[in-house]
Amino acid sequence: MRSCFAFMLGVLLLAGLPACNHASRTQLHTAAAQTDMPANVGRGRAIYQAQCAACHGRDGTGGQVGPALRNESLRRPAAAVRAIILQPEPPMPKLFPARLSANDVRDVSAYVETL
Repeated sequence: MRSCFAFMLGVLLLAGLPACNHASRTQLHTAAAQTDMPANVGRGRAIYQAQCAACHGRDGTGGQVGPALRNESLRRPAAAVRAIILQPEPPMPKLFPARLSANDVRDVSAYVETL
């Protein structure tokens, strides 16, 4: 009986994984779709100061943890900056969707492009 219960529980848990993955993909797709809306660079600056400056420097010149973001627009397009924020590589923290909304990501990536 216990093994049957454990088996059924495992099946139910595995059945739920695609739904979790779908939700994550939906959030990323929604964030990517936000690119059609105009960015608010001033708001992006405020978000940068609150969420990014500690690692990347207040003026984007880099810090002890994060690389410099000055002239980022010469290295990669805004969409690539957005993609890094949406799915960062460690040690960069994952801020979307827990602390940053899709609009926040759009605005802060637009601000980074101005550094």
